[in-house]
Amino acid sequence: MPNVEVNCTVSNCYFHRKGNICGAEKILIDTDSDSKDKSSEFASEVDFREIEERAKSSEETCCKTFRPKK
Repeated sequence: MPNVEVNCTVSNCYFHRKGNICGAEKILIDTDSDSKDKSSEFASEVDFREIEERAKSSEETCCKTFRPKK
């Protein structure tokens, strides 16, 4: 399996690293069944280095690897 850089804008995640990089060894990503706007996919159009967001739990993300920083 290739080594892939994963961008993440959730700044309060335990695995969040400088430059909005995910530092987790393994990542679990699930579909976002609660998304309000399922009509578009915009990830490729966003500069993830400039965005910082916060989540309270993995349910508020599509990434099930999320763990809040203490």
